[in-house]
Amino acid sequence: MNSIRRQLLILTLTATTLGSALIAVVAYLHAREELNELYDGHLKQLAITLANQGEALHFHPQDLSAPVHPGRAIRLNREENYLIQLWTPQGGLYYTSQPALPLPLQKGSGFSRLQWLGRDWRVYRIHKADFHVQVAQPDDTRSGFVTETALKITLPLVLLIPVLALLAALAVRRGLLPLNTLSGAIKQRHAAALAPLSAAQTPTELQPLVQALNDLLQQLRRALEQQRHFIADAAHELRTPLAALQLQLDLLKRAQTEAERTQAITDLDAGIGRATHLVSQLLVTVRSEQPEPTAVAGGEPVTNLQCLAADVVEQLLPLARARHIDLGVTRLEPARVRAMDADLRAILSNLVDNAIRYTDSGGRVDVAVYSDNGAVAEITDTGAGIPAAERKRVFDRFYRIPGTRAEGSGLGLAIVKANCERCGARLAIADNPAHPHGTRFTVHFPQVAA
Repeated sequence: MNSIRRQLLILTLTATTLGSALIAVVAYLHAREELNELYDGHLKQLAITLANQGEALHFHPQDLSAPVHPGRAIRLNREENYLIQLWTPQGGLYYTSQPALPLPLQKGSGFSRLQWLGRDWRVYRIHKADFHVQVAQPDDTRSGFVTETALKITLPLVLLIPVLALLAALAVRRGLLPLNTLSGAIKQRHAAALAPLSAAQTPTELQPLVQALNDLLQQLRRALEQQRHFIADAAHELRTPLAALQLQLDLLKRAQTEAERTQAITDLDAGIGRATHLVSQLLVTVRSEQPEPTAVAGGEPVTNLQCLAADVVEQLLPLARARHIDLGVTRLEPARVRAMDADLRAILSNLVDNAIRYTDSGGRVDVAVYSDNGAVAEITDTGAGIPAAERKRVFDRFYRIPGTRAEGSGLGLAIVKANCERCGARLAIADNPAHPHGTRFTVHFPQVAA
């Protein structure tokens, strides 16, 4: 389970530990360098002091018949880790602080390194006219002191890591409090509480999230309102055909003759057909207003629009013949559409069905499919037409143009509009250019790449 708190703690502690470790390493190396320079300075200063004292005492070891006893001729507060030597100009050892370590005299003046008796030495030599001073120190002794001192310097940094870890944990916890507050505010809401969340005290980083949630709540509130209106309209629309069915059933029960009974059954059958069509349109409307669950990551499949249009015409041909409508295809060219088959079928079926229902007996309905910077479907009829002032309202649910026959459910064009929006298609209404009356619906689908 992913946790922002855990990830922040891990990242913070990792960064703190690595940063502290890097600082400790740099401090350790810097301390070693500084301490080595300090010891080199001490080594040099000790040699200079010996040389200056020798000159002040007019020390001439070549005039002496015997070497001075170690530690007596020149009195120094020496440390045990230094090796002090005085040499004659001829290269003879006159004095040494540690007789057991006869370190050889180096050739050049200044600092040098020497490996002798299995140990590395740091040596400093001063050349004088009457004598030579050589001071040496073993590297292992120096390294021990340097390492111990450097560790004492870097140890507080290492001990600081747990303190920084604790402070980081407290900081992460404090930083996530606004997120916990926002989460608690959302949990306390009930299903009907769709008011926007307050962003007054929200940190800058959480304001995009709050804005996105508010947009979602607004869309949800709008969808619920549309659903309530749809249910109310559907109940109102269903009341009329159900009442008509009840009336026709009563007429069937009171029928005295066979002719009355046959007419009542015919009327009842037609009423059931209208009610069934209305329920079917309601179901299609609900589906067209929902997100497509079958859409895949690669996009919708490509559908051959010309084949689908021919199939729709074939299915609705019996209805057209029953109403004495000339239904046919005037142009059928290859055209491809990237959309779900059900959405395209709903568009074409409702446009053709709507044209048949609102065209008088003996009229004509033509279907054309072709390509023009994308797939184009045209449905043209010779009905009464749609006035320009009504061409926006006809896409509203349950809306019928005043004065027209109340045969339709008022849902067909609403279904067409919703499915066109799902497919990204443009829907246009115009007059029938080949007839004094009638309407032409044009649906332009986006072009599909090869």
